[in-house]
Parts: sequence; C-alpha cells; structure tokens
Amino acid sequence: MSNTSATNAVNIEELSFSWAAQKPILYIPAWQVKQGETVLLRGPSGSGKSTLLSLLAGINTPQTGRLDLFETSFSSLSGRQRDRYRADNIGYIFQQFNLLPYLSALDNALLACQFSKMRQQRLAKQNISAQTSANQMLLRLGLSSEQIQQPAHTLSVGQQQRVAAARALLGAPKLLIADEPTSALDAEHRDTFIQLLLELSAQNDTTVIFVTHDAALSPYFDKHVELNELNQAGVQS
Repeated sequence: MSNTSATNAVNIEELSFSWAAQKPILYIPAWQVKQGETVLLRGPSGSGKSTLLSLLAGINTPQTGRLDLFETSFSSLSGRQRDRYRADNIGYIFQQFNLLPYLSALDNALLACQFSKMRQQRLAKQNISAQTSANQMLLRLGLSSEQIQQPAHTLSVGQQQRVAAARALLGAPKLLIADEPTSALDAEHRDTFIQLLLELSAQNDTTVIFVTHDAALSPYFDKHVELNELNQAGVQS
C-alpha cells in the first residue's frame, strides 16, 4: 500500500499529445500519483492507454504541458537522457512480454541490470548480486530451478509473464508500468500473479501503474482511475 510521503511519483499538468496534424488524443489537465501508490488505470480500446504509457515511459513526449517523474522534469529531457532514466528507474511489463526467446529465463531477467549500473548499485547496497536476486525472484514467482534455466520460448504463457515481471522489478525501479500483462490468464492465475507482483513492488516502495480493461481487479490497488475521466480530449486514439 502507499506510504505517507507527499512526494509525487507522477505529476502531470496541462499535458496534451496528438499524432501528426490530428486533434489531441490526450489532454490531461492534472494527474498525480504518490510515491509508493498502486494505481489501476482502466480504459476501453481506443481510450488512449497506450499513448499515455508511451509518454510515461519517455518513448514519446507531450506537445504541451509537463510530465514530471519523481520531481524530475521528464518531458524536458533529451531522448538519450530519457533512455537512461528509463533504464535506471522504470520497469515495464509489456502485454506481449517481449522476452528474448533463446535466452534462459534467468538471462532474460538479468537484462534489466545489464543496461543499468544504477540498478546494480541498488542491489549492491543490499549485499546481493543481480544473479542471486533474479534467481530468488523467479523462484518466488513460481518457476522451478529447472525452468529458470530453460529458454524463454519453451515456457508457458504464465511462466513467461513471471519472467517479464522479474525483469521489470530487478534492481528496485522507482516506477513499474504493467500494460495488461494478465490478459491471457484465467482468473485464478491472474489474481495470484497480481498479489505477488504488488508484494514484490511494495518491498522496494515501487510505485505501480497497472493498465487493464478489467475493473474487477480494482480491489487489489490503492486507486482506480478511469482514463476516460482523466482524459479531457474527447478524441479516441
């Protein structure tokens, strides 16, 4: 659950974004997410979820307004600076997982630290290596010792999902973005996964923005936000 800190993990003011000469897809007058909060962000297809996530991850930048992450003016950074910030501070679980199929589960998880010295340093402060941390996390998420060494393409959808979660959380990122990662799971496996994901996030006070179309998941989260209410553009993406 969220802490009592007043620090904002996400601060958006008068943000707008459009593709080419189109009308704005997103116009968000104001939105704040507190550090350590867990937020379920829900919206139907075409509501702008993917566009908002691309802004939060620094893949795109708003045309107007501001987007701050943890008091860093994220939207004003250069492309290279956003790439570095993302590698160090943002874990991302993609809907399709985006694993490298012929790398083992363990090596896929370790990629997060290979691209970020800061994540390695956070683990070093906890007196644990990236490999040990990744192995422990994968075991905690339900993979066997044998499965951890298997190529990712030989694992089930649910197992691949857990590898993607371990990769995103390795090295204690400040922000975790999860893009409908449970869409291929049945209700029982979905609920177990979400509980573990939030528990692992809470250990490092990681802020979670979990995107889904399923409102039934809202009891697991501190806040439930409807994108159609947040977004005032009135134009579908």
